[in-house]
Amino acid sequence: MTDHTTPNDSAGETVAISQDDELRLNTEVYHPHFTSREYVRLGTHPTVDLIFVRPVAVDTADPSEADIASAYKIDHTSYTGEVTCRRFLQHHNYHHTATTQYVAEWWPDHGVLCVDLTDPVPTSEQP
Repeated sequence: MTDHTTPNDSAGETVAISQDDELRLNTEVYHPHFTSREYVRLGTHPTVDLIFVRPVAVDTADPSEADIASAYKIDHTSYTGEVTCRRFLQHHNYHHTATTQYVAEWWPDHGVLCVDLTDPVPTSEQP
């Protein structure tokens, strides 16, 4: 995912990890994949620094304890989605002391957003 000129425009899809332990999904990735869901599940790759973000359906009227324990709520803003996930980031040693944006790519075959922690967006390209 280091080719920032890919034809599918994945360079525009980014996720920021903030020093407040939030994942911030930018507009390009948030609107097509996450606006219809209230929760996500997070995962990692066993040997590569990747975070997987999967939108999931949770019965918001009567969520089960298992659903709440394994899912993180998306805070929907006007243009982006924010996921507060301190426990997850600290457990996997992904806590950040400064907000950093990373290239992200939607994997349609798996229904998951892949965030590549080895591919930060250069500071000059960050808004």
